[in-house]
Amino acid sequence: MPDPELFTRVGFYRDDIAALSLRGDPVLATNSLIELIKFRPKLIVGYFYSKALLAAFVGRLLGARVLLTGGADQISPVLSSGRRLAVRQAAALLCLLFAHRILLSCKEDVVNFERLCLGLAPLKRKLRLASHVVTPAPFSDKPQVRRANGFDAFTLCWMGAPQNVRRKGVDKAVELIALLRAADVDARLDVAGADGPGRSLIELLAAKLGVPDHVRYVGAISEEEKRMRFSTGDVYLQISEHEGFGVAAAEAFFSGMTVVHSNRGGLSDVIGAHGLIVQPAEIGRGDAAWAREFYARFLRFKPDVAFLQENLKHYSIDARSKALLADDA
Repeated sequence: MPDPELFTRVGFYRDDIAALSLRGDPVLATNSLIELIKFRPKLIVGYFYSKALLAAFVGRLLGARVLLTGGADQISPVLSSGRRLAVRQAAALLCLLFAHRILLSCKEDVVNFERLCLGLAPLKRKLRLASHVVTPAPFSDKPQVRRANGFDAFTLCWMGAPQNVRRKGVDKAVELIALLRAADVDARLDVAGADGPGRSLIELLAAKLGVPDHVRYVGAISEEEKRMRFSTGDVYLQISEHEGFGVAAAEAFFSGMTVVHSNRGGLSDVIGAHGLIVQPAEIGRGDAAWAREFYARFLRFKPDVAFLQENLKHYSIDARSKALLADDA
């Protein structure tokens, strides 16, 4: 990780640090191998398989238990191919060999890792499906008051890389807003997230599609503002090409927002048909008639309150702590 401050800014890092601390053990959050060696931990949790291989190797030398986690989209044959895919899969296989356990956040990632196991049961036994922590805003079952003919959407995405903006489907979210406006729907989108090169991609696309005044980049927001938006907002967009888990979408979902999503990766596991499913290709082929049909579906859609209340318990910090600190091989 190039910026160690992300350990305090990014939600899933903060949640995992808190989950690891539940038993009272000291936790070091670092991207430095020197600090790692000096700390001499009993457990190493490494993130992202293209970056954690060296930490896993050092952990083995230190006699530490090595747990690796993070989205496995880089080894998906759906998202990559050729030499790049082969190199990433080779790195992930080495991570699998060095790690005591691999924590995966969606069933699709488990399938991608199982392909690397060569049918060997000892390697397959290292794989675990474990959800991230979801901390929604306070849920209210009061009916949402919507603007007449309105569609007020929100999404969160790190703007540091254009490829991340595309993978998260923010470009498709902008296209959806343009389609809805072409169908005479008063559609608007706020995009939040740390600034970076991906921002210009969104702004240029909005200008090209004629909706620059209806797609607003609001920058990085505080945890308090995020929770306020989740508790009072109407629509969250997550039309991802792939989503390892989708923490922000899950938080919006369990806060009672209508989540329009692609049903890929963790979105399928956590939200599925309890959200409003739309595929990126549908938006790419869409026209005003498609947009009117989509908007009619949106107006008929109601969150399943019973499902939200029953299933949130599966995404607690206690459940994550048990997954991280389990001592089974």
